[in-house]
Amino acid sequence: MCLNCFTISFNVAAIEAAIPSIAVDLNLPIFLVSRIIPAYLIPYGLGALIYAPLAKFVSFRLLMVLTMAVFAVSNFACAHATNMGYFFIPRLLTGIAGSAAIPLGLILIGKMFDKNVRGRMVGLFFGCSFMASVVGVFLSGVADWRYLFYLPSALGLLAAIAAAAVASDDLDAKEKNSVNYFNLIYNNKIRNIFIFIFIISSLYYGVHKWFGVYLSQDYHLSQWAISMFFVLTAVMGFVGQIAGGYVSDKKGRVLACLIGILVLGVASALLVGKYPLWLLAIILSLTAMGWSIGHNGASTVLTDFPEESRAEVASLNSAVRFLAGGLGFIVSAPFVAKSFGITFFVLGVLILLLSLFIKKAVPQDTKG
Repeated sequence: MCLNCFTISFNVAAIEAAIPSIAVDLNLPIFLVSRIIPAYLIPYGLGALIYAPLAKFVSFRLLMVLTMAVFAVSNFACAHATNMGYFFIPRLLTGIAGSAAIPLGLILIGKMFDKNVRGRMVGLFFGCSFMASVVGVFLSGVADWRYLFYLPSALGLLAAIAAAAVASDDLDAKEKNSVNYFNLIYNNKIRNIFIFIFIISSLYYGVHKWFGVYLSQDYHLSQWAISMFFVLTAVMGFVGQIAGGYVSDKKGRVLACLIGILVLGVASALLVGKYPLWLLAIILSLTAMGWSIGHNGASTVLTDFPEESRAEVASLNSAVRFLAGGLGFIVSAPFVAKSFGITFFVLGVLILLLSLFIKKAVPQDTKG
């Protein structure tokens, strides 16, 4: 499961960091090339909805093998793109196939681990995502951007082989509970946490997904320097996941979400200013830590819901996050084109306002 998470996360942040160099190589406007971000996020969000229902008919193992194989092939195709048209279908398939890893992982964590350790298991699981980002964004600063697709293609093939080979009764099982997303609408606790996830994801992605372009346009940094900023934020995101897991298990999911919102909101709003690079690095690091601490709290809440709802909740989690993220990115585009700083400040303030609703949005306790 961790290998799957590492594989699908390898080039997400790296592509964001590499957009300036891709634009130069393909001789295209930077804001046009940035459209490859929602071209992945939105299919990912839609694709995440199909895996919980599919798991009733085929095993978790077969789903992992097939999706990682498709992920490998589609990344290989992206590596050969010569213009934006060539990116579209492979990038769409990458999003749909990659969207299996997180919901299947969360379903299995809920099945395999007790409630008092799930926060740390979720932290380890998503921590692999941040470590993959470290490797990917470092590579984006020292190698041709096409290798950002070649390597996850190889990792996807390795992940498919590993999923086929590892011995596990849990992987051979199918989802035994019925899957009906409409039933979740009538559960206040589930509905509220997903409204919260939708709002925070749209606001966060409206800030974070522009960092590569922001550093290129406002600070005129080289590709290598941009990549090093992304390495730093990925490392701090990993630290935030581990810290968030500890807070979630020991102090409660609500506190983890609240800390994450406050840190993320303040750091995002501070980007309204122009800073020395060392101070900018601290602020960007705080955005990564804030997001990952809150992300852990909300994700751990989802593993706590009763088993009969767990598959639907896990799939809907990825769908809501990435659909909201894609929409947040698209809506913010005309505003960042005029001013990154003012856009980030407004989004940061809106994130802070979410803290007023945290106790209503995040369940105080769930049985799992």
